[in-house]
Amino acid sequence: MEYCRISLKKVPPGSKYPGYLNPEFKKFFNSLKVNPVLSFSRKDFFRESPLKSKGMSISGIQHKLSLKVDSQYQLQMTEQDGTYILKPSPEAFPHAAENEHCAMLSGMLLKIPTAPCALISFSDGEPVYITKRFDRREDQRIHQEDLVQGFGIKSDDKYSRSYEEAGRLIHAMVNGKAAVVMDFFKRVVHAYIIGNDDMHLKNISLQKQPGTRGIYYDHLTPNYDCLSTHAFESMSGSEFLALDLLESEKEGFFSEAYTRYGFYTASDFRLFGGRIGLREKPVIKFIEFARKKEPDFIDLVKQSYMPVGMKKNVCRVVSERIKALGYLN
Repeated sequence: MEYCRISLKKVPPGSKYPGYLNPEFKKFFNSLKVNPVLSFSRKDFFRESPLKSKGMSISGIQHKLSLKVDSQYQLQMTEQDGTYILKPSPEAFPHAAENEHCAMLSGMLLKIPTAPCALISFSDGEPVYITKRFDRREDQRIHQEDLVQGFGIKSDDKYSRSYEEAGRLIHAMVNGKAAVVMDFFKRVVHAYIIGNDDMHLKNISLQKQPGTRGIYYDHLTPNYDCLSTHAFESMSGSEFLALDLLESEKEGFFSEAYTRYGFYTASDFRLFGGRIGLREKPVIKFIEFARKKEPDFIDLVKQSYMPVGMKKNVCRVVSERIKALGYLN
């Protein structure tokens, strides 16, 4: 059975392109005419990347390039007016593209706003990750700010704060909008479930709607730069999360539950939610909702384009973390 390289849903016979559902393809590219096979190779990409990535506003150290659809319906590299971002797997992390694609879609299982993404191919057939830009709309740039900027710190300090501090900052930057703070809470829980220990301060951003005046932001940007980092053998012994969950952990003071079990549980996330201004009832309700999604997480991973060994690692982490979220003292 073939699965869509956009949604990972089953692809029936008769689709225009192998591995793509026609409706999903048209929604992502705004046309069924766009060629999902790039006219350039991985080697061409890395030769052009330093030249054409200047000024891109979406953060991250992974090589990436801006793309647009030309008059021949080919995706071409561009320095201006790009509508997509292309991110190949780094040499040190093979199959990161397939991993990121699945990780991003898994956030949608938890109803997290997510940047549209897909897998396409280099000219030699290697899968490569592509996502739609969300920092502009109809040629108008949308104002956004990541939490490194929000804290007024250097990019090198993107791991220096806790999620508790980040949540309180978001609370202040959106003037206490509970829905936005809850969205942030969901993303931290999601990162924990899938084994993403690289959700640092530059991977969390806020946006203002066009026309918004004043100092307050409207919402978080769609989720982006999300990977199951624990699926990589070189990262398997890393931290549970990119940042400390609670501010007190920076001084070595962990919750009673963490001290008892040695890992984060629902008790820790209940405490975390309270400290960033959320009511206990919706926090517990979301954790219970996330736990019930375990079969959907596992199915999505199995339908992904990751290699078998990586799929097994992700499934193991997901099952372990969801089990941990069942501990509530």
